[in-house]
Amino acid sequence: MPKKYRFLLYPLLLNSVLLSELKADKPLVSPKLIEILKQQTPETLKNGIEIRPGDEEMQRGVLEGDDLLIDKAANALKGNNLVSQYAKIDKLRVKGDYQNANKLLDICGKTFFQKPDDPNPLPPVSGVGMTCQQILAGNYFLDGNLKNWGKILHFVRNVYYPPIRKISGLEQFSLTDIEMGRLSVSPDSIPPFTITGIDHQQSIPLQYNVQIKEDHRRFAENIPSAMVSLNGKEVPFFLETGAAIGKLPKALSHSPHVHIIGHLDRSTNAASEFFSGDLGIVDELKIGKAVLKNVPFLFTDVSQAYLGLMILQKLGKIKIDKQQMTFGKDINCNCQQDIHLGSALGGDFQSVQYPITWQGHTRLVVVNFTQDDTVYNLTTYKSEFTPQEKKQSFEERPDQNNKELKFSVYFKKGNLFVDNMDYGQKKEIVIEDSRSRLATIIGLSILEKADLYLDFINHKACLKSIQ
Repeated sequence: MPKKYRFLLYPLLLNSVLLSELKADKPLVSPKLIEILKQQTPETLKNGIEIRPGDEEMQRGVLEGDDLLIDKAANALKGNNLVSQYAKIDKLRVKGDYQNANKLLDICGKTFFQKPDDPNPLPPVSGVGMTCQQILAGNYFLDGNLKNWGKILHFVRNVYYPPIRKISGLEQFSLTDIEMGRLSVSPDSIPPFTITGIDHQQSIPLQYNVQIKEDHRRFAENIPSAMVSLNGKEVPFFLETGAAIGKLPKALSHSPHVHIIGHLDRSTNAASEFFSGDLGIVDELKIGKAVLKNVPFLFTDVSQAYLGLMILQKLGKIKIDKQQMTFGKDINCNCQQDIHLGSALGGDFQSVQYPITWQGHTRLVVVNFTQDDTVYNLTTYKSEFTPQEKKQSFEERPDQNNKELKFSVYFKKGNLFVDNMDYGQKKEIVIEDSRSRLATIIGLSILEKADLYLDFINHKACLKSIQ
């Protein structure tokens, strides 16, 4: 979304809790909310307002899956109960612990995190309430619970939108995360997304004979895929650990085993690629002996099939090496560090992140197994180059047949360390892309020295050195 449509409502959330004007006749809509919304243009309101908890640093912590950054932002505002509650919720989402995060959001929905004897209770329609509903919607989406996701969308559009839109000048009001997508069916008609057959560990081989070649997007080869049964037909699927929802080609949406339930206007991945299309439910997916029923997918402009984190998390615990993917509830991960899952508030983006040390600096990077790193090991996206970076950059065309797709890039070399393992000297490509989420991506290079364990049950992750 263009920056001109983005703004943080931390002052709104803080001040509306402390609002002293609300005395005898309580308004339906928070006066502070009205005041801030009226400062926006009709075009901004129509394109969608982004109401964010906390400040920009806290939001970056959620996007990058960085719980330390979330703590840092919250500690800078010590003494504010509202910000501390949001920090707890954000840290639970970063670990993929939607269940406990949603318990706190349920409290927010009932009390706005206010004490029962608060002398100035918030009106029914407030920035706090809308923020909690947006986070809750995103959690449900990331967890593959489209029934409850749809119910939240319906609630916000039918409870929060009308009283705000009745106010002069706010007739076009909308929330960007709520407008991420919509259902064309009743939420109650959507069957639950379930999985069986993961009580014992099993392995499926990875192969490298399928390329990513998407029009107007990118080309990648030497990337792993796994054979998966899609409604009884064997299909190669990429392991997209840098995206939330799985993707399938549009043509497959016409199958009698696919049920279109709505539309997604916005879905992105770690490579800053934008997708939209029909939201559908696939009857059955078989990954080894695991059977997944009523699986959500985005049917969009791709030529191959992708397993996003919405599906991969259902496998319980996963071990990935260059030859195979092993999964099941009884894998002995024994990981001590928390998993890092970066995500967008509405759920349109999610990625596995892992800490590395590059050129002497430690940072979280996206682990994306759909990223071709045979030429360079790290890919970093920047929204805008500095003058010095522009001097050393040159034009790169990912697809020589596509004259419209071009980027300014430059290369860097440095020593890479992961969990104190020396990966030697590696190469990084830095790409100027205004659409980017400012992510650094590592692909199969992370598996050179170790196997990757992702424990989605206990919310842990680690690399274990190859013996």
